[in-house]
Amino acid sequence: MSFLYPVFLSALAVLLIPLLVHLFRFRKYQTVRFTRVRLLNEVEIETKNQNRLKHLITLLCRILAFTFLVMAFAIPGCNNNSTQTTGKTRVSIFIDNSFSMDNRRDGQILLETAKQHAREIVRSYGVNGEFQIRTSQISGPSSQFVSSAEAVSYIDAIKIQPGSLVLETLLKSMANDLKEAGNAHAGFVISDFQLGFVGKPSNVSELKGIPVKLVKITSSPRENIGIDSAWLAKPFLIPGEKNSIQFRVANYTKEPLQDFPVKLYAESGLLGTGRVSVMPGTSDIGSIDFTAENKRYNPGRLQIDEPGASFDNVLYVNLSAQTSRNINISSSNRFVNQVIETQPFLKITPAVNPFSGQAATANDVYIWVGPGNFSKTQAENVKDWLSASGATCIVAADINTPNDAMVNVVGFPDSKSENTTLRISEKGFTHPFFEGVFRQIPKNMAVPEIKKYRSTSGLNGAGEAILTLENGDPFLLRFKVGKGTLYFFTSPFQEDAGNFVKSPLFLPLLTHAMIAENANPQLYGICLSKTVLPLQNALKYNDKPPVLKLNNWESVAEMSMTPNGQGLYLGTQPENAGNYTLLESGSAKILGSVSVNDSRLESNPNMVLESSLKPWMEANGIQWTSGDNAVAAYQAKISDTSLWRLFIWLAAVFFALEVLVLVFWDYRFIKKRKSE
Repeated sequence: MSFLYPVFLSALAVLLIPLLVHLFRFRKYQTVRFTRVRLLNEVEIETKNQNRLKHLITLLCRILAFTFLVMAFAIPGCNNNSTQTTGKTRVSIFIDNSFSMDNRRDGQILLETAKQHAREIVRSYGVNGEFQIRTSQISGPSSQFVSSAEAVSYIDAIKIQPGSLVLETLLKSMANDLKEAGNAHAGFVISDFQLGFVGKPSNVSELKGIPVKLVKITSSPRENIGIDSAWLAKPFLIPGEKNSIQFRVANYTKEPLQDFPVKLYAESGLLGTGRVSVMPGTSDIGSIDFTAENKRYNPGRLQIDEPGASFDNVLYVNLSAQTSRNINISSSNRFVNQVIETQPFLKITPAVNPFSGQAATANDVYIWVGPGNFSKTQAENVKDWLSASGATCIVAADINTPNDAMVNVVGFPDSKSENTTLRISEKGFTHPFFEGVFRQIPKNMAVPEIKKYRSTSGLNGAGEAILTLENGDPFLLRFKVGKGTLYFFTSPFQEDAGNFVKSPLFLPLLTHAMIAENANPQLYGICLSKTVLPLQNALKYNDKPPVLKLNNWESVAEMSMTPNGQGLYLGTQPENAGNYTLLESGSAKILGSVSVNDSRLESNPNMVLESSLKPWMEANGIQWTSGDNAVAAYQAKISDTSLWRLFIWLAAVFFALEVLVLVFWDYRFIKKRKSE
């Protein structure tokens, strides 16, 4: 048996009072002279024996009554959980320490209330439990199961930090850790349950057999306005050229925003101001026109002024300028030439030629449109050129000549010429490659038809299929060649091969193929997001991991490979939003800059209601309670707490027995003597 409040058992010391009174009762007896002394002695002995028995019975009733009363207030529980290993219950406790938990209620921040409830849960298990203390951050001791004393110390150290989770991810991770532990288990989620945290209801199969309780910390209503996201209108920031940064502002207030100002800053100062109007409970897009500065490392920020949550009033962005792409083409092709002419950051440079023997850079692009296909020598030259430089090569197949060189050198599959009309499959538009082509897939887009192409019978060889035809044959393959990339279109860039070159898809697709490997780095990443933020090409192939620095904080950057080269892994660092500098390891040389922001999951201050969580509870067997009523709920979840009611009844029974003894004991003996 365990107790929710074992410290209350110290009140059992009150039992010493009736015991001492019983042991040290002093009475003054008055001597009365009377005849027949022998008869009086017999009556006195009988009376003393009766009084001694009465006092012992009343003392026992009183001690038992107080004992059961104290134990009832300590909330007894019969915890039957057991394990094959430690014999202890494994308990996972999530304490929400995201930005929203900095809100106050009754003069106390919500996090402190949550920590108080977490301590109560730990105390309710006492030495019968081992505890996993989880927070909104990825790093920390969240995977460990520790003793109650260590758990309380972890709880005491928790503070408000950036980082956000969603409920589904949390429950899956919590369930997996508990099942891996192999012990009897329980889970608790203590949070204010913002809409962004709860998300859409989901059936978490991993929770089967695991009792979980959601403990809601009620907060005061809040309103907020925040910058949600931002992106560039043009993929390159070319020094001296006009560009536009577009941004989304979310309005979580009850009043509409009219001409709400948003400012764009760089190191040199204010670059521009934009305005946006947003209805209550919605978001809308605005833009700021600016001229790209001639700076390779140029941290910037979008900023608003509003009294709500401060973390989403600033969005850090990387405005570092990128030079234009150097393009060369094997022979004149009016469709390719039109694409290059419409994009000011694409510059025709005859020196870009894999067959000239000149060194290339990662910023160079060579386009092969014939005549014919690569010879073996040409294919080997292209392979060496790409491998050493990190450049990009785009090939449009010629269906009338053999393609053996590409098969042997690059790993293109065996193919044959086909004159069959087929549409490009729309399934390919979900490929990650198109994240840089469309913000969202256009509805009712006219999908091009291909009349002539090289069929591979559905095989991709060493390449990755980005687009396919309806019959499964690849239309666009991507090959990684050393440091470089080769894109292979299985159909020529000609009118008689289909309407692809005249379709709305041709310009953005070809443009993105030319810049995908060397576009401006993303404007920003999200702290603690388990994602990789691509870096500028100057850093892609650096063998030494750089140092990440912001003000007085610095650390070795965690690097990870991406399809486009090395990137910065944001899983555990940096933890705070800001514009970070990447320094060469062992020196102060600047290699690049990155901008990271806090997740906007916390921007919506609205909390879910119990009715909104019913689908969650019904799908997963989860229980819900308010933090104000949580103490009883904790024990109801972990043990059979009906014992406190039994102890109350037992205390009442023994109090009643004491009263009956005091009232009827003497009466029974007086009546007996009268009858004698």
